[in-house]
Amino acid sequence: MVFFGHLGPTTAAFKLYEKIHKKETIDYRFVLVGAILPDLIDKPIGAFLFRNTFHNSRIFGHTLLFSLILLLIGIHRINRNKGNRIFTLGVSTSIHLMLDNMQLYKGILFWPFLGFKFPERPEGNWTEGTLQRLLTDPSYYLTEIVGFVIIMYFFIKLIKNKRLNEFIRNGKL
Repeated sequence: MVFFGHLGPTTAAFKLYEKIHKKETIDYRFVLVGAILPDLIDKPIGAFLFRNTFHNSRIFGHTLLFSLILLLIGIHRINRNKGNRIFTLGVSTSIHLMLDNMQLYKGILFWPFLGFKFPERPEGNWTEGTLQRLLTDPSYYLTEIVGFVIIMYFFIKLIKNKRLNEFIRNGKL
């Protein structure tokens, strides 16, 4: 998954949670950032800046340790009545790991517990490979289409209800 395949399902999961737990307030700006945060961290580092060092575009942000740190900081902040935004970020990054099937890449998921070196992933050119998969692999482009539809649903709803500014100011969907 590239972008909407993370944003859409993660937003939908939080919206479902919010409907069930009506008292809970979610800042969807943190949901959206958390949904793509592992890629925002790892792609520039692993695929571009230090490509010859890591040989992998899934590194630190795609580890269980990264999500757990965010979750623990989030729980600490909730206990101190400082809000649930960091916890939301941690849950969103955890969903990202599930959507990327990181359980198949144990050396990355459980880093540094299985060793300090990240396993190499023969990805070739990440940008070119991703574009190729988006054009030819149904499991790839269908998740992007579904994610796009989900995000557009919420975006159109915000526009229709004249609540886009409210979303920008406080993250309410």
